[in-house]
Amino acid sequence: MKKQVHLILIIAIFIIACSDKSDDANSTDSSKNNQSINELILGARNLRELLWKDQHRPKYHHIPPEGFFNDANGALFWKGRYHLFYLARTPIPNPEKSSKDKWVAVWDHVSSRDLVHWIHHPPSVIPKLDGSMPLGIYSGGAIKNAPRPTLIYHVPGQGACISIAQDDDLNEWKPFPGNPVIKLHEEEDEFVVYDPTGWYENGKYYALIGNKNKRPGYEGDCTSLFTSSDLKNWEYQGPFYQSRREWTLENEDAACPDFYPLGNSDTHMLLLHGHQPYRNITHYYLGKYENERFFPEHHGRMSWLGGQLSGPESLVDDKGRNIFFGWMAESKTGGESLWGYNIEVDPGKNDLYAWGSVVSLPRVMTLREDGQLGIEPAPEFEILRYNSRQEKDINIPNDKEVNLDNMSGNVMELFVEIDPKDANEVGVKVLCSPDNLEETVIVFTPSKNTLGINFQNSTVLDNVRYRGFFNFKQSEGSDAIIQEAPLQLNESETLKLRIFIDRSVLEVFANGRQCITQRIYPSKLNSRGTRLFAKGGSGKALIVKAWDMDQAVPW
Repeated sequence: MKKQVHLILIIAIFIIACSDKSDDANSTDSSKNNQSINELILGARNLRELLWKDQHRPKYHHIPPEGFFNDANGALFWKGRYHLFYLARTPIPNPEKSSKDKWVAVWDHVSSRDLVHWIHHPPSVIPKLDGSMPLGIYSGGAIKNAPRPTLIYHVPGQGACISIAQDDDLNEWKPFPGNPVIKLHEEEDEFVVYDPTGWYENGKYYALIGNKNKRPGYEGDCTSLFTSSDLKNWEYQGPFYQSRREWTLENEDAACPDFYPLGNSDTHMLLLHGHQPYRNITHYYLGKYENERFFPEHHGRMSWLGGQLSGPESLVDDKGRNIFFGWMAESKTGGESLWGYNIEVDPGKNDLYAWGSVVSLPRVMTLREDGQLGIEPAPEFEILRYNSRQEKDINIPNDKEVNLDNMSGNVMELFVEIDPKDANEVGVKVLCSPDNLEETVIVFTPSKNTLGINFQNSTVLDNVRYRGFFNFKQSEGSDAIIQEAPLQLNESETLKLRIFIDRSVLEVFANGRQCITQRIYPSKLNSRGTRLFAKGGSGKALIVKAWDMDQAVPW
């Protein structure tokens, strides 16, 4: 009996000892976990402090919470919410360098009830980590009018793939079992499988695939049409349209296509991204869609040399509006600001870009009575206005500048209506420093029928380059100093500008039919002045209105 008691005591002591060791281990693990969580919290707070200190970080344009992104993708309206996806970067283990993660493309996802305030969802389309998607997920779009929200996108080395939403919040997406539904093109194929888009009508799916078509007579920009009845089996139908050299150059392409009717009209719009002759190109066609072919009747652009607007995307909302989004890349190549590329990056290896990129203001696209494309900022942004002020009937003498002391600011909206009268140039200077070292010039030239943004003196920083794309290289010429768009006023028409200033972002809407987007980086904290000017004659500002704009970015 004593031996049994003694044995029981020994077992009990052993169990207690093991329990103590287990508690010690659990305590150690818990301590490590707490330390890890504390480090994450501290890192998040440090990140916020750095973001708050960045004088170029926009306050009402949508930006990602961290890291670089590029093309806007998959815009759609579903059950009362606007959804937008874009190419972000996420780290995956790098088999070549075990100590350094590899950054690959992933579709991040945001949504909004009002186009102004956005919330973040989990990433929607995520690359596999088994080595089959070494570059991640590339661009694509939402299949318009699909019975369920459906995304079609390009996977490098594989082809066009599809994912279908599994819930109404669009948080869960299931890759289609037959992916890739359109395999990567072979050398002998005339079509090129690249960034796709799609739509659904009359029980049939349509997809525009690729940025080129190699059929003789279809040189230049062209995309290829595929059709399907079940999303799984797709049939090639040939080139979708034929471009002409009076519109575009032969080396231009038709990446990131988007196709839809403008409102209730029979005019369709084909929206495109181009990589040549420079890489920040957004252009479009207006025309007729008949018998599964598109016949362009008008060509236009939304960005020009020196600009940053590209990666276009659009949706149709419950009001029947065509809403456009674009990607605005950075033009800053380094420096103290987080908006610069001040970490080790290698564009050729898909490394992360620090803090790069902004989404343009949502634009409402319409077909005007004169047959031109109508472009207006979404009126929802008027909710951000406060501190309204205005002035009327301001004479602008020849070769003189008129200071608008009451209209200064760097997060604001301006409305300016100017009668050019006999002036060769009229316009507005914004973000001006008192010493005149920094200014951004918005200039209308009646004799040339052009509206331009001259950014030669927008900043005294020496690390801003307005050239091409990631590598900031251009095959010919030096840095651009002005971005110019065509704008011709009718005989009795005045110049009407809506100017949106958001620290390093400038968007200028003109007369409801033109818009120029520009990144700028004034470095002086007092570069906030606004001035009117005229050259070669006098002009008159009939009215100038200004509003400060409230912050919409939640961090």
